[in-house]
Amino acid sequence: MFDFRIINLLDGTQVIDTTLKTPYSSLTPVQMVEYVEIDVQIAIMERMKKQERSKREHMRKVARNPLYRLAYFCGLV
Repeated sequence: MFDFRIINLLDGTQVIDTTLKTPYSSLTPVQMVEYVEIDVQIAIMERMKKQERSKREHMRKVARNPLYRLAYFCGLV
């Protein structure tokens, strides 16, 4: 079961609704390929968000480090 549903709007655009679930049995083979591709893209975006959060947290910890501050003021960083 996919944790999202693709909703087709009247103007031809598609919206991903993450509040709905889509069972495998309700999809045609062509739709299944589309859902798998979107599932992979969502996983990649989530991984990128997690990496960005981790990087921001690391930089926040480094910036609060007194040795880093001293090196910054001395022009080493």
